[in-house]
Amino acid sequence: MPKCCRAPNCSNAAGQPRAASRRLSFHKFPLHDTARLQRWLAQMGQEHWVPTHHQHLCSDHFEPSCFQYQWGVRYLRPDAVPTIF
Repeated sequence: MPKCCRAPNCSNAAGQPRAASRRLSFHKFPLHDTARLQRWLAQMGQEHWVPTHHQHLCSDHFEPSCFQYQWGVRYLRPDAVPTIF
């Protein structure tokens, strides 16, 4: 199953052609952290929707400060909340 962004009005999916300078990554919903999940859903305007472990948000919905780098790899910070919709 290809990764697709579940944000409203976002059509980003893994495997789509894009400029090399535009890094796109996909991040699972924090299903194990109820408080953080509720903040993600509130930011999306989807408070009554329940995501599954197969659904993702793309990196376009996170500020640059939401990421950290280790050994040249970009990771989503454990306290990151999407704000760009």
